Amino acid sequence: MKRGFSLLLAAGAMIFIQACTGYQNLKRSWETYEPTSIYKDYSKPATAQPVPPTPANKDFEKQVEKLQETKRKWEDALGRPEREDGFYRPDPSRLSALLPAAKEPSLAREVLAKGFTLEDLEILALLRNPGVKAGERNLRASIEAYSQVSNLDEILRQYSAFTKDLMPGIGPMAEGESMELKFPFPGVLALKGEVATQEVEASREREVMARRMAITQARQAYWNLLYNRRAQKITGEMLFLLRHLESVATKRYETGKTSFQDLIKIRIERDKMEEELKTIREQQRNIEVKILEILNLPPGTIVSSPVPRTPQPEVPPLDGLFSLALTKRQELREMRAMIGKMERMIEMAETMIYPPYSPGFSLFPNETIAQTGTMRMKEPFPAKTLASTGVGLPRNPWYGTNDAYLRETRQKLAALREELRKKEDETVTKVREAWFRLDRAKREEELYAVRVVNLSQASLEVSTRAYGTGNVAFADVIMSYTGWLNDNLALEMKRSEMGMAQADLEEVLGGPWR
Repeated sequence: MKRGFSLLLAAGAMIFIQACTGYQNLKRSWETYEPTSIYKDYSKPATAQPVPPTPANKDFEKQVEKLQETKRKWEDALGRPEREDGFYRPDPSRLSALLPAAKEPSLAREVLAKGFTLEDLEILALLRNPGVKAGERNLRASIEAYSQVSNLDEILRQYSAFTKDLMPGIGPMAEGESMELKFPFPGVLALKGEVATQEVEASREREVMARRMAITQARQAYWNLLYNRRAQKITGEMLFLLRHLESVATKRYETGKTSFQDLIKIRIERDKMEEELKTIREQQRNIEVKILEILNLPPGTIVSSPVPRTPQPEVPPLDGLFSLALTKRQELREMRAMIGKMERMIEMAETMIYPPYSPGFSLFPNETIAQTGTMRMKEPFPAKTLASTGVGLPRNPWYGTNDAYLRETRQKLAALREELRKKEDETVTKVREAWFRLDRAKREEELYAVRVVNLSQASLEVSTRAYGTGNVAFADVIMSYTGWLNDNLALEMKRSEMGMAQADLEEVLGGPWR
């Protein structure tokens, strides 16, 4: 019995040992297994080939680079303070000297306190006038539109890349970006860039108009202040003459050679002249406050006498000014830019909502797996034409809802063109009126300077000597004094009017006529 159990135990041990040996062999075979070369070649993953950039992508990137380059050029132009805007270009050396006054009011106050020239006032107006700064800010805001032009298209392109058609199947998948998300990005992006450019052009003209207004106001204030200072001097001389005449009349009255009425009349004229001098001085304060407003300086800033100058403008031929104004005037250029903007907006809307010339049957998405074989889910080409769309029309039947917007925009465009014609006619009238004021001021200035003032001075001297000897009536003496005063004031007024008329003509023309 024991022997049989021993044999059974030995047999079991032999079976267990053999089983363990087979498992080891199986494990070793599993660990060292390699597939056949045929299977290796078959299952070897294919190398994914990079998808070449499509023409649409190249055009899109090229348009984006062009927009960035245009924006950079505008920003560079704004960074040059001596830039020429078609209306006024300051002297570079004087501009460099006064450039710190844009942020330092103390320098501007120093220039005004020690006697300033017309050029100094013009440059300070460009640097400190709030209207000029507001126009520049608005221009910079318009330039930022270039950065926004391609933003929506970039978002759609990223969405198309992240949500491209992926279908688990055999072999590498090609790019799944649909044609609908590629077209018409480059063309529409170019139109968007042109719209932004036209808006920047309009903002640029508005900024030049702000500069033009500030410079013209500065010129008018300069000539008004110069006339006021000269009027004070002439009135003071007249007051001195009246006091001298009063002393002469007093002596004649004491000797009984004239009446008391003559003495009273002289004193009345003297009192009136003193009051007139006070009025002129108060008018000076008004002009000085206007200058401080233009330069954005606080009240109480000292404004000294401007450096005197006599305008010597030439009166240009009138015929050539009309065409010059129609070309250079900023209001007309702004309206033309707005017309160009609206035209491109209409073209962009038509491109996006109207059907193209091609039926578009061959513009299908790159969905090879979904359109071929037994697993295809859609036809490779349109199999039928829906009645709601028709042949050649977009699949979206609601594209026509934007027609009302286009009709409205076209009517606004037509109205803007008529407004441009109206503004051109008004410009011709303004040029004629400004030229007439300049021509009249120059003719009258020459008349008073060459003849009238000299004759008034001679009449005053003769009548004063004759009155002292009793050979001239008092009424003639007072008339000669009044005539001398009015003629001298008129001469200075005509000289200031020449400067202001020249400034008005340049403002109407949009720049100098030379």
